Amino acid sequence: MPQPIDVGSILGGRYKVTGRILASAENDVILDGLDQVLNRPVSILVSAVENSANLTQSSREVAIGTRVSNVSILDLGVQDNSTYLIAARTTPADLLDLVVPTEPAEDVYQEPFFTDTLGTEIFGKARDAAPAGGAYVYDDNSQLPASAALPKVTREPVRPAAPVRPAAATPAPTAAVTSTPAPAAAVVPPVAAAAATPPAQEKVTLWDEEDYGFINEDHDENAADARRAGTFPAELRGSGDEYAEPELLDDEDDENAPRTGGRVLTGAIVGVLLIGALIFAFQHVGSLFDGSSNQAGGTTSAATTPDATEQQTSDAPAEPAPVAPVVKNLTDITTYADGVQNYSEAYYPRLKDAFDGNKATYWPTVEFSNADFANLTEGINLVVELAEESTISSVTINQLAGTGGQFNILANSKPELEGATKIGSGSFSAPDFTLTAAPGVKAKYVIISFAELPKLQPFNSYPYGLKITEISVK
Repeated sequence: MPQPIDVGSILGGRYKVTGRILASAENDVILDGLDQVLNRPVSILVSAVENSANLTQSSREVAIGTRVSNVSILDLGVQDNSTYLIAARTTPADLLDLVVPTEPAEDVYQEPFFTDTLGTEIFGKARDAAPAGGAYVYDDNSQLPASAALPKVTREPVRPAAPVRPAAATPAPTAAVTSTPAPAAAVVPPVAAAAATPPAQEKVTLWDEEDYGFINEDHDENAADARRAGTFPAELRGSGDEYAEPELLDDEDDENAPRTGGRVLTGAIVGVLLIGALIFAFQHVGSLFDGSSNQAGGTTSAATTPDATEQQTSDAPAEPAPVAPVVKNLTDITTYADGVQNYSEAYYPRLKDAFDGNKATYWPTVEFSNADFANLTEGINLVVELAEESTISSVTINQLAGTGGQFNILANSKPELEGATKIGSGSFSAPDFTLTAAPGVKAKYVIISFAELPKLQPFNSYPYGLKITEISVK
């Protein structure tokens, strides 16, 4: 049963199918591919229609870790009604295991405490009972007898305290006083007993004016008046003149006085700068007025300059506009050794795929056992024919699944190596290679000469060859 996904297809916008590995009896196909974004090889599994659900389920189980597999899954998708799996390079057997459904697991009881009833005990709800076949079993498989059950713990109800009646509501026993004499303590009503209790002394008391006498035994009202605020001592009133010396009153604090010397110096500097700026401004304005008359007088000599410039421009030859290159044809001019069959002829019809603007198609070569073409030829040469002689600024080569190699890019006016000029060289380290040519390169033919082959990954028979998807010249 043919599969809609085959060599050359693009999956998910980035995975390109580069080879076919095998197909199972149930039409599950394993392909080789290339991640065009990260430039790394991948394995592709395209499942049959009846196995699509199994592949999807297995991929999810491997991704979440419930199924053990050696496959490193990168992507999963559907294209042309076919489910495909993108994985890192792995064996076909591991990939085909994913289309086999997982056997249903035995029903194993999962304790609710670790699932949907997590935290029920924290909030006071009884934990769900787990199913058990018999009595509680210890680790040594000995059952707990019924007589060994722990006794139930019960709490005695708390008895409420008896209410206390207030003392003022108790009636006084007046009848007992008149009929039968009683001790003095018995006839005193509770209110009087409460009044007889001495009141508690206050811990803090306020002082009055007389309590301050212990501080000074000679305290009197005159002394108190003399020490009131705003009253100068009398014993010091007579000698007040000695404290009024001009030297002490006029004494200034030099250390704390504001420094005015720095401000004066700063003001002087600013003033000098302003004066200099004004002088410069007057001189500059005067030079502008003076120069205007000189410019007016020199217009006659300046007017002759454009005529001379136009005359020199007319004498110089005009440079032709650059011609944009347009690829017209692609030719393989590889020559093999004497007596060796020209293996390139089988791929001549596919040369047009290397400049059709579609990277999904490519032009291949035969696969060689080593990078030196297995001594069958000295090199593979491709000639890019342009519509006319054009200015070449860059040459871009897009290839598939190759790394390494060595090639030279030449320019010539005829489709051959003889007389060609080398404009650059390179090697493949990515799917795209672009060579920027030096300024002024013009040619009718661009020749790409491969001196060493890149290594293919994957390959069918031998690991060296070429798969050119696009060649463009700008």
